[in-house]
Amino acid sequence: MTCVASEAIESYHRWYYDSHVWEQITYRGVPILKWVGDLWNYQEIVHRLRPQLIVEFGSWNGGSSLYFADLLQRAGTNGKVLTVDVDFSRLHESPRSHPHIEWMQASTADHVVAARIQELRRTMPGPAFFIIDSDHSKPHVLAELENIRSVTTTGDYVIVEDGNINGHPVLPGWGDGPYEAIAEYFSRYSDDYEHDEKQESKFGFTFAPQGYLVRK
Repeated sequence: MTCVASEAIESYHRWYYDSHVWEQITYRGVPILKWVGDLWNYQEIVHRLRPQLIVEFGSWNGGSSLYFADLLQRAGTNGKVLTVDVDFSRLHESPRSHPHIEWMQASTADHVVAARIQELRRTMPGPAFFIIDSDHSKPHVLAELENIRSVTTTGDYVIVEDGNINGHPVLPGWGDGPYEAIAEYFSRYSDDYEHDEKQESKFGFTFAPQGYLVRK
């Protein structure tokens, strides 16, 4: 990639984030708060992986929970989305009654969450898809990655979102976040994951730099 192309991509990334257009993205009328390139990547991964279980840390309005549940139905897996948050007061009405979404109110770093994932995996064999998108502080993201370490298996796909903050390249000065948590995790467990650079870089930039991970 040329220097000019790289600068143009970063400039667009900054505009997309700083203009808050991502906060205006909706799925079936429900706010989803994502970069649309990542959303397209996710549907490609789900189609290829065909998981029975998608685990989402951070529910917010429920737009992404609805999106993932629809992806599972269209993939023909008859699967389930387990979405975990400490607060469902912001949840949009539309996803609440979706038959393929389980809402779990708990800290995403709590061991009860790992226990529930383990229970679901006993009845839902095959690879799973995880997306980490709750509290973006480094300690919390690191705790989440530690929490799922015992319940992820070879072939699982884990996305760590919002590593673009703290100057990667947006919100400089925000403080250590997901990007730094990933680096710390790899310093402790260097052989847990492979980095899917090809998928991550497909659309030029991502809200999850260094965060497209495949469990070894």
